[in-house]
Amino acid sequence: MEDSVAGFRQSMDPLRQVLVNLESTSDPVFLSETVKCALIGLMRDLRGIAMATNSRRTFGFLFDWLYPAHTPLLLRVVMNWADSPPVTTPLLKFVAELVLNKSQRLTFEPSSPNGILLFREVSKLLVAYGSRNLALSDQDDVYTRKYKGIWLSLLILSRAMAGNYVNFGVFELYGDRALDDALDIALKMILSIPAAHILSYRKVAIAYFTFMEVILSNVLLPLIIWHHSILSKLSWEICLL
Repeated sequence: MEDSVAGFRQSMDPLRQVLVNLESTSDPVFLSETVKCALIGLMRDLRGIAMATNSRRTFGFLFDWLYPAHTPLLLRVVMNWADSPPVTTPLLKFVAELVLNKSQRLTFEPSSPNGILLFREVSKLLVAYGSRNLALSDQDDVYTRKYKGIWLSLLILSRAMAGNYVNFGVFELYGDRALDDALDIALKMILSIPAAHILSYRKVAIAYFTFMEVILSNVLLPLIIWHHSILSKLSWEICLL
């Protein structure tokens, strides 16, 4: 196991160097075109690696390498580049792949908090991105600028909530708003899209109905009651089309 971990870390060293360089970049330079290109390439590489982790063991290597050392960079990217789809799209696709529990690779030990920690990071990212997405104008290419990021955010949240690796009761028990905040921003992003547009864009519609199916599960019944008025409004608008 130690040899495998060492081998994984050695293979990831080039990406680690990129991450370290970006993390140490000052704010003015962080908004440069050079950093933008580096971020796009980095997120695409990380997504490819995440797609290749098909077992619990290999996913554990990636998660331990990424968290908590490098996850703050993801949040920094969202906070500074939210209005740039070429940057946010590969980042959101990477996160969507990271939270996908394919082949039960996200099956943590019963005593492990990793599932909760992962969801908390996802929640922070979605809230940071969603709040900035809502402030974007609807001019020009509205799908590329806004809707694509919204359906990717819904995909991330749907996969995270349906992955069966997070005990959501823990958040309410300890007064942690990670789940509530993620759900709130997701619903706000949905409401920012006219109902007709939801059905006009296939990927938006798929993400919307998948998300609705997940949150209407019995696991999230208290949240359904809490957000009943919003959910009713969404359903009514869709039915009228």
